[in-house]
Amino acid sequence: MEFSTFDIALFFLIVASTIIVAFLGARWRAADMSKISEWSIGGRKFGTLIVWFLMGGDIYTAYALISVPGGAYG
Repeated sequence: MEFSTFDIALFFLIVASTIIVAFLGARWRAADMSKISEWSIGGRKFGTLIVWFLMGGDIYTAYALISVPGGAYG
């Protein structure tokens, strides 16, 4: 399999975007860990869209790692 220039450029664009978003997210807002609401999901300041993606990732991971192997075993 041979990768085209577009494939390689797209890969590096996705990696660079992920790194940039990670650094921006780390410097977004300092958490006040003395409040219990700050211990989960960014102190409720992420917004609906980001929380939706976080919950989707959590649900997908739980399904893939627990339900599918359990169903296959059963």
